[in-house]
Amino acid sequence: MARYFIEVCYDGTGFGGFQIQQNQQTIQGSLENAMAILFRQPIQLTGASRTDAGVHALQNFLHFDTDITITAKHIYNLNSILPNSIVVLGIYIVPATAHSRFDAIKRSYIYKIHTQKSPFLEGRSWFYPFPVQVSALQAAADTLLHYTDFESFSKKNTTVNTFDCTITKAQWNQEGNNIYFNIDSNRFLRGMIRGLVGTMLQVGRGQTDLNAFESIIKSKNEQLVDFSTPAHGLYLSAIKYPDYFQKIY
Repeated sequence: MARYFIEVCYDGTGFGGFQIQQNQQTIQGSLENAMAILFRQPIQLTGASRTDAGVHALQNFLHFDTDITITAKHIYNLNSILPNSIVVLGIYIVPATAHSRFDAIKRSYIYKIHTQKSPFLEGRSWFYPFPVQVSALQAAADTLLHYTDFESFSKKNTTVNTFDCTITKAQWNQEGNNIYFNIDSNRFLRGMIRGLVGTMLQVGRGQTDLNAFESIIKSKNEQLVDFSTPAHGLYLSAIKYPDYFQKIY
């Protein structure tokens, strides 16, 4: 039996999240259903990152084991079965012990904001028609590199053993009417990025200052964090693994 990684991208609109849930259409559930139809047997998938309802992904991975010989035609057939909002980008053969979630060494996300209303960005970016100082946003983002405990930015209905995250990049950029937040870390907590964005925007609008922002980080109190940032502006953009696998199709 061989182990494979499957690389996907998706529009999270209309899905109840990534992980299989009862009475909800999910990314993982849709993929397992398509694979069961194609291979005429159940295929159990394990995902790398469990994005929330409405969150998009430019790249995500899952792994599975099978005795079936995978060919390029299987990718074509899977994409024919899947809804248009989910696309299989490739399949990789990996060592039998490789794990799509635990072997990931870096995850990258983008949060997209637009300040001028646009019908083409609806559901793809957060319309935020308020004056924001990007320099203040970046000053807040710079402080994140000095901390590893982000308990304040974790929603409490989650099961984790540690709130430690090693953030290696936190960068705000503005291009015309579009503002982007890029963040890299070895791992993220549930709701963490949306909480960071919402709370940093308070700094960017002058509603709070850097000292107060750092106090929120240190407080370990999620009630001080603004988690109201909508899901549709958030994208899982990349996952990095050790160089142990090769793309086969």
